[in-house]
Order: sequence, then C-alpha cells, then structure tokens
Amino acid sequence: MAEDQFWVGVHGVIAECGRLLVLKRAPEMRYCPGIWDLPGGHLAAHEAMEECLLREVHEETGLSVEIERLLGIHKTSGPYVQALYACRRSAKAGPDVRLREDEHIDARWVTPAELNGLELIPYLEGVLRRGLLAYLVE
Repeated sequence: MAEDQFWVGVHGVIAECGRLLVLKRAPEMRYCPGIWDLPGGHLAAHEAMEECLLREVHEETGLSVEIERLLGIHKTSGPYVQALYACRRSAKAGPDVRLREDEHIDARWVTPAELNGLELIPYLEGVLRRGLLAYLVE
C-alpha cells in the first residue's frame, strides 16, 4: 500500500493575559483568504519543528517568541497535520506586531471565547473543538 503525502503545519499560540494572537489572512492568499489563523506555517524538510515555528512567527509578525511546550497535534480531514505550541513573547521582542501585508492584513489579541465570533481557518476550528486551547481559560 502506498502512503499518501501530507504537509506539516507548525503554529504558535502566543498568549498574553488570557488572550492569544490571531492573524487575518490577506485576500491574495490562495488558501482561505480573509480568514483568521494562528501565526505559523509549513515545515521545510531540513527544519526542526521548533526552528520552523520561530522562523514563521518572526516572518509573519516581527515578534521573537520563546516556546513553552507542545500543546498537541491535530490531523485535519485533508493532507495536513498541525503541531501547536504554547509560546510567549521573548524579553527582546518589541511591543508591536509587524505584519507582512502579502500574507496578513490584520492582527488581534483575543480570548478563546472571542474566537467563536471570527471566521476561522478550518484546522483552528478543529483545535477549538478538541479543547487544545483550554489552558488559556484555566
């Protein structure tokens, strides 16, 4: 039996004071334009997952973060696996999020409850249903 190919996404749940950072995808994005997502991206073959996460978060937000722990792995119905890491801003991180306009057009710090009012990328809806962000409301 041949094995299917799949993509690995690595995403940061950057939390501060019970809120997490979400980014609105640019209208030019091929997949899910205008939808809210977590910072992160696809793992390259040569990268460790943590290296990918730090690179993607910095590219997308301008923030430097420190990884606290793996929250979980989420398999979507398509050819995607998402690894989610709890993160916090590092001491050297600046206060402002700087977006790459070709990827994201807005950033918000929201509570997990406020996520329900946003149009979310499909994997993030699954992550919420599974309770992988429950630690934010403890």
